[in-house]
Amino acid sequence: MKNMRKTKEETAQVCLEKEREFYLERACAFANPFYSAFYVQCVESTFADGWEMFLEEHSCANYFRLNKAYLDKNAAQRFYKLGGIHHTLWILCHKKKVLHWADMKDALSQIYDLTNKEKEMTEILYRCACMCRSRFQDLFARFTARYLFSSDYLTPFLLAFLVNFWYNSYNSFMISFT
Repeated sequence: MKNMRKTKEETAQVCLEKEREFYLERACAFANPFYSAFYVQCVESTFADGWEMFLEEHSCANYFRLNKAYLDKNAAQRFYKLGGIHHTLWILCHKKKVLHWADMKDALSQIYDLTNKEKEMTEILYRCACMCRSRFQDLFARFTARYLFSSDYLTPFLLAFLVNFWYNSYNSFMISFT
């Protein structure tokens, strides 16, 4: 049992670190300096969140820790994409700076190499965030569970955990970005 746990820990670490390097390289190479800096910070913030949630936080309702066994290369990529999508949409909704959806959507798509289906999902989430901001966090938490680990059902406690996770993730991101 101990070797199995260690293997899961090592697998999670490797997946988080490899995808971090992949997305950092893409963000650093982006031509626009603002978007490059923004997405470098998104990647770093997502890495810190992932490390904490998958490897360090041992609370019984930690959705990420509960699903750590399923964290592989694809799930790690989706986790980073979720961080980039969430922070992009939320900064646009809060209008911290004059930002344009079309430009940010293009940068997000290029840096995170979004598929057509992921672009469509991001567009839907953007519309939801703009039209019904009060329901966006709930929707994004449900989307996280479905997209990341194919979870169809969330208990109210796990849903609250995910809503709180993304709220805190964005706040930490903004503190370090600004």
